Amino acid sequence: MSPAQLLKTKPLAALAVTAASALVLAGCSSDSSATESSTPAAGSDLISAERCAENEAAGPITFLTSFAYAASVGILDVVTAKEQGLFEDLCLDVTIEPGSTNAQLVSAGTAQFAGLGSPSDVLVALDNGADISGIATYGNTVAITLMTNTDGGPASFEDFAGLTAGYKGAIPPQVSAMFLEEGVDPTTINWVSVGYDPTILPNGQVQALTGYKSNEPLALASMGYDITQWDPAEYGIESAFNTQIVNNTFAEEHPTAVEDFLRASFYAYNWINESDANLDEALGYAEALSDAGYDLEASKARWQTEVGLVEDSRPADMPLGGESVAQWTPEADMLVQFELVTAEPDVESAINTTFVDAIYDGTELIWPAP
Repeated sequence: MSPAQLLKTKPLAALAVTAASALVLAGCSSDSSATESSTPAAGSDLISAERCAENEAAGPITFLTSFAYAASVGILDVVTAKEQGLFEDLCLDVTIEPGSTNAQLVSAGTAQFAGLGSPSDVLVALDNGADISGIATYGNTVAITLMTNTDGGPASFEDFAGLTAGYKGAIPPQVSAMFLEEGVDPTTINWVSVGYDPTILPNGQVQALTGYKSNEPLALASMGYDITQWDPAEYGIESAFNTQIVNNTFAEEHPTAVEDFLRASFYAYNWINESDANLDEALGYAEALSDAGYDLEASKARWQTEVGLVEDSRPADMPLGGESVAQWTPEADMLVQFELVTAEPDVESAINTTFVDAIYDGTELIWPAP
C-alpha cells in the first residue's frame, strides 16, 4: 500500500511532516482492516475542497522528463508520484511523457512542467527567449565528469593538449572551467561531438569523454573497464543539476497546482529513499513505462548515486529542491565566460522560489496539502 493510501485514513491536514514521520503516523492505526477498506474520494483527506477546486481548474498537466524514464532525481520521483496516485490525491491531472525540446515546449505551453539538466540549460533557454522559470533544483554540485582510461591515459591536465575528447550536445562549461582553473587552455583539446555509447573511450576512438557521474562511469565499471574521473567539483568548480521548469503563464494562473506538483514529487522522493523495497517498487513503475530495455541494476545504482550527490551537497538550511541566486550564479558566470549566451543572465528573474518556499516548514515538507 502506498503512503498516500495509508494517509487517507487519517485527518492530517495542515500538519508538517517528513516522509519518514508520515509513514510512522500512518502505521499507528490500530485498525488495519479499516485502512485497507477505506476508499474516500480523491483528495478528500489530503487537500481542502477549496484548494482541490483550484488545482482542478489548472486542467490537464503535462510533465516532460529530461531523459526518458531514467532513474534520475526529478524523473523517478515524479513517475512514482503519478503511479501511486499522489497527484490525483492533490486533485492534479498529470501526464508524464519523455521529453525532447523541453524548454521550447514548456515555453509554448504545450507542456506545463519539464526537467532540464542544470541551471545552465534554463539560462541558455531564457537567453533564446523562452517564457519559463526554474522552480526547483535538486543537486548543489557538479553532476558532469570527464573520463579517461586509467592505463595509458593522461597523468596531468597538461597531458590533455592535442588529445581527442568527446562530448554530447555542447562542451560542458564546468569541464572547460576546470581546465582553466588548472592553468590549461581547453581549446588545445580536440573536442568532438559524439553519441551515447561510452565504450568509445576504452575502445580508443576518443582519449577523453564527458559524461554524468551517475551514468557513464557506472556503465563502464560494470563492463569491467578501468577509468579515471576528472571531477570539476574536486577542482573548485561550483555548479548544480537537475532543474524543474514551469511555463510562466501557467505558474501565474495556477500557483497551487505548481506547489502541489512539487509537493507530491518531493514526497515521493522521500518515500523512495525510505527503503530498498520502495526503490525497487519505484523502478518497477519506470520499467513498465519504458519502451526500451530497462536495466534495473544500473538504474538502481544511478538513483543511489544521484541521491548521494543531492544529499551530500545540500546546505543544511536548504530544503530539497531549494533554489537561490548564489546557487545559480557560478553557472551564469561560466556561460558568460565561454560565450554561450548573448547577454549576462539575470539569475534573480530566472528562478521562482515562492513555490518551494510555500510547501516547506523550514526544511520539512508540509504533507498533506493545506
